[in-house]
Amino acid sequence: MTPLLFALLALNLVTFVAVVVLYRRAKKAQRRRVVERPNSEFKSAYVLDLEAKDRWERLDLSRLHEVNREEAERVLAKLRTASTRGLSATERAYLDRLVEAERRVEKTTRREHRRVRETGSAPRSEGTPRPAAG
Repeated sequence: MTPLLFALLALNLVTFVAVVVLYRRAKKAQRRRVVERPNSEFKSAYVLDLEAKDRWERLDLSRLHEVNREEAERVLAKLRTASTRGLSATERAYLDRLVEAERRVEKTTRREHRRVRETGSAPRSEGTPRPAAG
């Protein structure tokens, strides 16, 4: 009698495990799979590399110091011959810093031009003292 009870208990346990596994699989199959939503923020590495290359190619090298210009030209030549993956992390960071510096300069230049339009006065240089009030 005891072996029969153990066999029935084992059969019940196996049946219970099988039902749980099948239930979980069915629930998982019912879930709607979303690969990528429209207008999502995900960008593949290839797209990120294309955007970086375009951003770096638009650098205005004529505004750079000659030492920085030579280095930027060297890195951009390497970029054109290889790809963005051919650049080291320091070279990529160097080009990103140049782009960021150019954006900051353009932002301050636009701000000064807006101030000139609003006030009608020419922008002051850093060394020019303010006129005394009175």
